[in-house]
Amino acid sequence: MQGRFISLLLAALMTTACGARDAAEQKQDTTAQQTAAEETITTMPEADEMTQRSLYRLGSTNRLKAAIAKARSGEKTTIAYIGGSITEGMGGTPATCYARVSFDSFARMFGTGDNVEYVNAGISGTPSRLGNLRVKRDVLDKSPDAVFIEFCVNDSMDELAKQSYESLVKTVLESDTHPAVILVCNRLKNGYTAQENMKAIADHYDITVVSPADAFTPAIESGEFVWEDNYADESHPNDKGHALVAGFITYMWQCADAAPDTGEYTLPENELFGAPYAFAQLVTPEMTDSDIITIEDTGAFKTGSQGPRLFTSCWRLDEGKDPFKFKVEGSSLFIVFQRNKTSDMGAFDVYINGSKIKTVNTCQSDAWGDPYAEQIIKFQSEKSMDVEIVPTDDSAGKKIRILGIGAR
Repeated sequence: MQGRFISLLLAALMTTACGARDAAEQKQDTTAQQTAAEETITTMPEADEMTQRSLYRLGSTNRLKAAIAKARSGEKTTIAYIGGSITEGMGGTPATCYARVSFDSFARMFGTGDNVEYVNAGISGTPSRLGNLRVKRDVLDKSPDAVFIEFCVNDSMDELAKQSYESLVKTVLESDTHPAVILVCNRLKNGYTAQENMKAIADHYDITVVSPADAFTPAIESGEFVWEDNYADESHPNDKGHALVAGFITYMWQCADAAPDTGEYTLPENELFGAPYAFAQLVTPEMTDSDIITIEDTGAFKTGSQGPRLFTSCWRLDEGKDPFKFKVEGSSLFIVFQRNKTSDMGAFDVYINGSKIKTVNTCQSDAWGDPYAEQIIKFQSEKSMDVEIVPTDDSAGKKIRILGIGAR
């Protein structure tokens, strides 16, 4: 354990060294930093091997320690979680999910009473593509001090997924409250996880990664960890599994508390995979304010209250064919809709500046009423787009539910 954390601490400390000083001064500082790290190691929390493995990297500690200090001071401190069904709490309950349990642990360790607030923005079945579109509304508008991001089992490994995830990370890091960002990397029973991409992004941006995938995999292979004892199905932890993940996060907070402050966090100059969707905007029926998206005429689509979690309203089509019209000034366009596998779900064509770009069928075999963000187009530069959503001819009498319009 000590060797692992000495390397973590030294890596964090060395980022604060000034390159302009001469070699003798740098050598003196290096010796002092190593001594400080070795002294700090005595205060690091003890943990079993599985818990130690869960902390892939602590990264820059400045924002983590700022959240801890703010909570200890009695100021309002907000801890937010955005992700898929594991974050929402599937397999457990709202009270026993890893997000709530780890939040409660943070509040007990560092809060002064009721000054720590909880935001759970998990939506089942959703990847970072949708998370990036909704993060401002669902998380950043709550002024968070720390944000946990969990999309490892919902994201694919393609370019859109990599760039959506990096866009999400960059958006949160550059948001007004300068929150700490912690990536949570889970896995499926079959071993699938997109954490290779997430870890690369974390390494590039020097942020924290808690990896239940890293913690569990060797134990699964050795027979120490029995999946069915800790998971309700192939992807969702049960109460016991959620508690384990929460314990890994608690351990991360303890390590951050004990580690030296690495100094003010600075973003890298370059992106890794690219972040073309950073700072995307989303409009919904209840939130149409945007400087790049203008709703002109909803046509046969009427505002309704039906929608999945965190999308409680929609533009709904039950009859008629008049198109939904809006303008976009941007380089990319997404349409968020509710999909299902029932035969009463319709399809629509998307036209941009008079040309048909894509047909979207909201009846999909792997759907169950979940929200889905379809990328309609991506340009290399900003364009003026006159957009129409037109129900297809064979969708007469079928349902279409538009939950939002996203653009960057």
